[in-house]
Amino acid sequence: MALALVCMIGLSGCNQDNTPKEYNTLTQQNFLELCTNRYYDSTNSTIAQTGNTIKSGIDASSQDQCQCQYDVFVKQMPINKSAAQPGYTGTNFTDLNSKLKTDPEAAWAAVPESITNAVKACMSNSSSGTATALSTTTTTAG
Repeated sequence: MALALVCMIGLSGCNQDNTPKEYNTLTQQNFLELCTNRYYDSTNSTIAQTGNTIKSGIDASSQDQCQCQYDVFVKQMPINKSAAQPGYTGTNFTDLNSKLKTDPEAAWAAVPESITNAVKACMSNSSSGTATALSTTTTTAG
């Protein structure tokens, strides 16, 4: 349940009007902003936290934890149906985003265990989360 809440925050910024078609700087910025509850500026493919919160009084994940989660999605989950690799049977990033808004438990049930385990590992590791989470899983989509 905690996993659903953490990632629902990060993925919920991708509404119908700005549904990502690829993993890029804007997708990363949106994910990090909602996951950390902090605003970010992006300049020339670089993203930097501004220090301003989106909503006061919200306790959110660290930038390292959120970046780790985003990296897991980029390495292992296709952004949409057309980007799915042969043999990948789980949900994609945009469908997960959509389903998290209405039924988080069902949404996470469609995510391969390797991805949920990697995302959970991000939450238990702070600065080294990315390396640990990504080294314990296999890449199924790029």
